[in-house]
Amino acid sequence: MSENTPHVCCLGEDCGHQIIEVRIGTIGQFYQTLDPSPDLEKDLNPDTVEYLIDTTEEMKNQKEEVHIDLYLEYSLFQNNELKSRMEKSIPAYFSRRVDILEHKHRMSHKKARKNLIRGLAFLIVCVALSVILTNFVDNALVYAFGQSLTVIGWVALWNPAEFYLYNHREEKDEINIMKRLAGASVSSKPFFVLSYNGLPE
Repeated sequence: MSENTPHVCCLGEDCGHQIIEVRIGTIGQFYQTLDPSPDLEKDLNPDTVEYLIDTTEEMKNQKEEVHIDLYLEYSLFQNNELKSRMEKSIPAYFSRRVDILEHKHRMSHKKARKNLIRGLAFLIVCVALSVILTNFVDNALVYAFGQSLTVIGWVALWNPAEFYLYNHREEKDEINIMKRLAGASVSSKPFFVLSYNGLPE
């Protein structure tokens, strides 16, 4: 485990909230230190982000609110200004992710609609040609080509079909996860509050 990897604590439940606990020993375990932006605009450590997302996805009740407990190394916890920024940084980061993903989803939806219209128009042309070639031309090769046009026409609809059948739902699920984390409440505690066995001091 590198020094920039957050120590995972656990997932718990309390008072109608799903609680995610994360142990942060250094500032590099929380922020993406190469990002020169101010703290509230800075990207979070990818390992921390991945853990928060994965844990939220595993929650049994997807309707309950999320609360995040940051167990901070004591020197971090004593710095009230830094601690406050860290608590605000999590919902701020995921709010930005929501905006990005919603924009991406709108663009994907717009592209899928255009592809669906093009695909349907192409399918109609292919079916019409197939009917003409298979019914009015007495030639085996032409007949085979006419039959293949129908298949080609349906294949042209695969891209929009894939979006509406699969990608649309997956993108919406990802956005919902980000919204839950963007709306999460966050609080900080020092290391010594932890009492779980096996965690390094």
